[in-house]
Order: sequence, then C-alpha cells, then structure tokens
Amino acid sequence: MTDLASKSIGRPVSFDRTSTIEAATNLYWQSGVASTSFNEVSRVLGVSKPTLYRYFGDEDGLVSAAIEHYVSQRTLHADLLGATGDIRTDLNAWFDKQIDDLYEKHANASMPTGCLLMECVQLGNAIGEKSRATVHQAVQGILDMFEERLKAAEAAGQLRPGIDLNAAVRLVAGQTIIAKNVVLIGEPKENLKRMVALAIDGIAA
Repeated sequence: MTDLASKSIGRPVSFDRTSTIEAATNLYWQSGVASTSFNEVSRVLGVSKPTLYRYFGDEDGLVSAAIEHYVSQRTLHADLLGATGDIRTDLNAWFDKQIDDLYEKHANASMPTGCLLMECVQLGNAIGEKSRATVHQAVQGILDMFEERLKAAEAAGQLRPGIDLNAAVRLVAGQTIIAKNVVLIGEPKENLKRMVALAIDGIAA
C-alpha cells in the first residue's frame, strides 16, 4: 500500500477539526457537559462517532479540546491589571470590564450563558482525566495571573498588612465565578460592581 493510500483511507476530506471543536464547544456550553452525550454530539454536529473517535481519541478528548477552545476565546484583559500601578484602581477596572462583557453577552439571546470552565470545575471527577487536566491548567493560569499582580501590590505596600496572599488571590479569583452566577439571576450590573468593589476593599490597604 502506498503512503498516499494509507493516509487517505478512512479520512473524510470534508472533516474540519477546528469547526467541529467550535460546534462541540457551543453545544457543551448551551446544553451542559454532563447533559450532552457523545451520541448527541455526533448527531447534532453531523459527524459520525468513528470520525470523532479518530480525531479526538474518545469523549474525554473532545471535551478537553472544547474546554481548551473555550478558554482560548476568552479575553482576560490582563493589561488592565497593571494599567495604573494602584491595585484597587486596577482590580476595579479589570472587573468593570469583565462585568460589562458578561452583561453584553447575556443580553445577546444567541450567546450561551454561564461559564463552561466553571461548570467543568464543578463536575470534578465526572469528567475524564484529560479534561480535568485541561481545566486545572486553565484555572491555574487565572490564579497565576492574580498572584503575580498581588505580589507586586504587596511589595508596593498596597495590600493590608499581614494579609494571607494565597487567600487574597483566591478571594479575587473567586469574584469571577460569583460575577458569572450573579449575572444569571438578573442582578443589576452596578450592584454587581459594588459587590466586587467591597471584596477588593477587603484586601487593599
């Protein structure tokens, strides 16, 4: 058998891995990972299960790819965290931008709501090992971003004296989860911003 023949057998020319991941991501985001079977993914996407297995290994591989795609599409606006050098100002500006984006997306009926990453965090061992590793890496990236900024603020004397830096990092990062849930219950945007500002006041000197 020639190399060309061996590569072409069973490989549908029309298959687009990127668009498949995008479609799977939207499906998981809209319907929930736990509520979406591999059979349903195959049916809705119009891609056979053997093809999905061939390109993603198994359901865990597809979920992992979807999570990775979801995270890659998020804009973290990390530049805002160091825009002025003042931790209270910068954190409030960062969260204001995130909250504005959340409400804008929530107002768009065609956009899925909630956070796919946080849903997968809550699912824990209910998702596969590869997906859990992808989730852990994404969450750690967010924690690392806040830790770097808060360490700089601590060195500049901008955090409360004697503060537990590890707890402060998780308090700040946790506001992103709270914000996403508060949006879903219909809380006015300015109320949410004030709630987050109170949390920031709890760590800033």
